[in-house]
Amino acid sequence: MNPDHLKVSRRRFLKLSALTGAVVGIEQVIGPLPSVSASPVRAPQKALRSKWIATSCLNCQGRCAIRVKVADDRVVRITGNPLSPASEGKVCPKAHIGLQVLYDPDRIHTPLKRTAKEKGKEIDPRWVPISWDEALRQVTGRLNEIRDRLQPHRVLIFSGLHSVSAQDMISRFAEALGTPNLISGEGLDLEAEKSGNWMADGHYGLTSYDLDRTSYILSFGADLLSSGVPLSRFLRKWGRMRRERPGRTKVVVIDPRYSVTASKSDEWIPAHPGTEGALAMAIAHVIIAEDLYDHAFIGRWSNGFDGYRKLALEQYSPDLISKITGIPPETIRRVAREFAKTGPGLAIRGKEALSRPDGSYISYAIFCLNALVGSIDIPGGIIYQEAPSYRDMGPVIEDKATQRGRSQPGIDLGGTERFLGTRAVTNRVPDSLIEGKPYSIEMAIGFNSNFNMTAPSCHRWDQALKKLPYYVHISPFISEMALYADLVLPSTTYLEEWGYDHPSAGGGLAEMRIKQPAIPPRGDARPVIDMIFEMSRRMKGGVAGSFAALGGNSEGFVKFRTGPLIPWEELLKKGVWVGREYRYRKYDRLFRTPSKKFEFESGNLRSFLSKTGNIKKGETDFLPRSGEMRFLGESEKYPLILLPYQPLLMMGNGSQNYPWAQEIYLPMQGMGWDIVMEINSRTAETFHLRNGQRVWAESPFGRIRGRLKLSEGIHPEVLAIPSGQGHYAYGKWQKGIGANPNEIIGVDDDRVSGQPSSLNTRVKVYPV
Repeated sequence: MNPDHLKVSRRRFLKLSALTGAVVGIEQVIGPLPSVSASPVRAPQKALRSKWIATSCLNCQGRCAIRVKVADDRVVRITGNPLSPASEGKVCPKAHIGLQVLYDPDRIHTPLKRTAKEKGKEIDPRWVPISWDEALRQVTGRLNEIRDRLQPHRVLIFSGLHSVSAQDMISRFAEALGTPNLISGEGLDLEAEKSGNWMADGHYGLTSYDLDRTSYILSFGADLLSSGVPLSRFLRKWGRMRRERPGRTKVVVIDPRYSVTASKSDEWIPAHPGTEGALAMAIAHVIIAEDLYDHAFIGRWSNGFDGYRKLALEQYSPDLISKITGIPPETIRRVAREFAKTGPGLAIRGKEALSRPDGSYISYAIFCLNALVGSIDIPGGIIYQEAPSYRDMGPVIEDKATQRGRSQPGIDLGGTERFLGTRAVTNRVPDSLIEGKPYSIEMAIGFNSNFNMTAPSCHRWDQALKKLPYYVHISPFISEMALYADLVLPSTTYLEEWGYDHPSAGGGLAEMRIKQPAIPPRGDARPVIDMIFEMSRRMKGGVAGSFAALGGNSEGFVKFRTGPLIPWEELLKKGVWVGREYRYRKYDRLFRTPSKKFEFESGNLRSFLSKTGNIKKGETDFLPRSGEMRFLGESEKYPLILLPYQPLLMMGNGSQNYPWAQEIYLPMQGMGWDIVMEINSRTAETFHLRNGQRVWAESPFGRIRGRLKLSEGIHPEVLAIPSGQGHYAYGKWQKGIGANPNEIIGVDDDRVSGQPSSLNTRVKVYPV
């Protein structure tokens, strides 16, 4: 046997490892790889002591139930938990990356204090280690001093991706402090979907789908197989819908980009960017005009249908909308008929349709298609995620500081006349910090956030963080945001801590998953929940009392909250608690609207507009509609529309410092360790550009560099660039790789939800 046949390059090894999830022996997990020998004689190996730990993932917002194999005190394998109905024991590729999250050699293991006076991207913070006692003394000393002055609203808290239990604690900490300024990363890309639901059925949350029983999916800008949440559920159900049952589900994808989901679907329709709302209303026109809608549901459980019907029939004929969308009218009619007749059907929305100035209205228009065909809370239709009934934490103890702080407006302007139905306007925070309005911030704490990478026009966050008088960053690693910190506190990864999780959207069925440590914390890292408990004990006033009866530490907190659901030892063993069987057609208690019905004319929005005095006679702002698309940049100078998208292996924790994720970063392109800028082949010919050429992508707000890839799978007016790369901090497996499209996106917002509009910036492309 030729020994050369057995040799595997490191790059090839990492690629195979990531693809299969079966090999986990990279250097930082089990030490250096052994050399391959041609000899059949092998040295005897010591038997490993192994065990399986039930816990949950945290590499995306799905937080799926997993099982972790531990051998000789090292985590060596991650699989799905078969007791979880949401994912049926399956995991997505991101779950396997948890090994490299845990054993990342660039993690920090002790509190670090900044000694450099200046702050900036290129400035070395000159960290020095300090003790936990000194670090917490500095943090709580400042918090107490601010609260003594009855000004807790001058404290700002950032929150990134966490377990549900950590989110609960962070929210309670902000409430007990008395600050109205808790800023979540969800405000960057999920609010338009939530507000569209709120306008229609009153539920301000993400949408759940009964994928097991649906017969037809009409997907508007939703790359379900790359960025769907929870991803493992979409991947598992895709196989079931398409291969494992009689009556294969038909899938039609409407997206300017030929995504992973489009490549696996029955039909791809590349509509003009930003016209998804108009297309949804044209589909409604056909269904109504041809009397294909569900009369029983509309008649008994909807409100405002007459106004919706009139609007759709008068303003959204397929012949008219064809000119706007670029889709032939006969295609619009055919798809509408298929969707209405091939029930039950689902109209699904995604980020590539909603991250626009009218995102909430687009969301509303698409969501109404489900009600039009009666696919609300039925088998195969829209369903409503149920949540576990945790033990109540009780109200926080309010003191004068709490009351004074919570009476102040938030610096994100959420809920004001400027942003109508908003809960979080995350990307307006840097403007408020820079301008010092409505008041200045004295101290900020960031819990695993990295907004100056993930937010559009991210350079504004760099400028804003420079202005913070004192910033504390809590994370397992030195992210871009951490570079601006005065103090960094090392938190554990999800494989080293206690917690609980449940799906915000999924299969409807209530499900709770435990987090329990697979191994003890590495170095001197501490769980976020334990940090909050310790900080609360060092605080004055009502803060300490607000946490006094919640278990004392992270394990005790999880026991306290989950106690009513399942015995502790059973939860540790199973890792999952599942609620009762899902019940459909709960119409008499389902809708949270003024009419207590599904609303084609939004009573929630009408009520809000009336309070702000923004209703004008004859105005249709409370109906689903498609407004004129607003772009940033002149089309003559910037002829293309930038389309940033989320690849399959873009991690949700703010870091991309993982070789496995990098190796298969762009599966559609068969490449990793970089990005490509995709452009239509005919468009490239017009601009005299060639495949593989190094180019600049320039907007009115900046430029980034990358390699061009010509494709027939991109709308001729679009330049598509993947997000997640372009890091300028942290480890060697992410720093300096690729480019970040957020650097060249302008500032614009959906006025209802406050979500930033990341898909309406114009660009031009030219050679380097």
